[in-house]
Amino acid sequence: MGRSGHRDGLRLHRWPGPRRRRHRALLLRPLLRLVHLRRLPAAEGPGPPVIRRLRVAAVVAALALAASACESGRAADGTVDLPDPVVATGAASSVDYVALGDSFSAGPFIGTMRADPQGCARSKDNYPAFVADWLDVATYTDVTCSAATTSDLYQRMVMFDGNTTRPQLDAVTAETDLVTLGMGGNDFGIYDSLIQCQRGLAATCPVAQLRVDARKVAGRIRQAVRRVLAVAPGAEVLVVGYPDILPTEGTCGAVGVPAGVLEPVTQVAGLLNDSLRRGAQAAGAAYVDVAAGSEGHDVCAKGRAWVNGPRLRVGVAAPFHPKINGMRAVAVEVFREVTGDEPDEVTEYAEPDPDAVVLNAS
Repeated sequence: MGRSGHRDGLRLHRWPGPRRRRHRALLLRPLLRLVHLRRLPAAEGPGPPVIRRLRVAAVVAALALAASACESGRAADGTVDLPDPVVATGAASSVDYVALGDSFSAGPFIGTMRADPQGCARSKDNYPAFVADWLDVATYTDVTCSAATTSDLYQRMVMFDGNTTRPQLDAVTAETDLVTLGMGGNDFGIYDSLIQCQRGLAATCPVAQLRVDARKVAGRIRQAVRRVLAVAPGAEVLVVGYPDILPTEGTCGAVGVPAGVLEPVTQVAGLLNDSLRRGAQAAGAAYVDVAAGSEGHDVCAKGRAWVNGPRLRVGVAAPFHPKINGMRAVAVEVFREVTGDEPDEVTEYAEPDPDAVVLNAS
């Protein structure tokens, strides 16, 4: 601990001792890049509502720093000696963030699971948690749930433990500012069928039907985004795509089947992401392309892999699902889409402010 390093092409910072009370100071530095101290931008103006809210936080932070500087006086050369940004801890953003999605958003078996509810197998280190941490949001509601389909946005879902949980859309309110939506792969049984195909079970690999079903997902995503915006018309909605799980060329022992068997699987996976993109764009949402960034980090990439192999590894990830490094990578893409900037630090673990985390009722 106490060392900075690089992992998977991302700058990773390990924090010594307790991993709390760093968030506002970290957020302040990238926010200050948005503000020129001689000419502060208007709080309102061009840009999505989330960006405007972050600008407001930046303006407040800059004014607080300037006021502190005035009180401390000027140096002999006439320059202002600004205090360390850590003192301006009251400049948190006012963004209310809701995460919707399936297991690729929930992160089953990555580190510690949340227990609200337990049956969703939702990790404390999934990409929504990293996003909430790095944006230092005012509130963070994560209702992602493993095995969820788009239908579970609107109806109670039966979880792995046999209990049910509320419709995911219940978490969205008129005050919601930011929504990430990562699902669609479980609709029509697409993901389960792809696993059968990947295992080389040709008789159970209905490629033609899978292609049809993957294209149908666009309409469901379009409807989902519109339903979100009907409740929260001012929200920024980001549809998050799926990463590359299997290599686009060749194969490896972790896959266990010839490359020719994988070709239709990767084609259908590509069609699914295309459907997510089309559905998002048709409803006025942004699409976060995870597949492009994950190329070369598939299950065959060994030490560079962002996804787990075919075995369940408790504490690491479910089979053929993102590991914590994959979740970090997705969070970076989401952060870029929201802010137009890079995270100041890509942290080892997700630590959203406990006061911001909304616990879910079943």
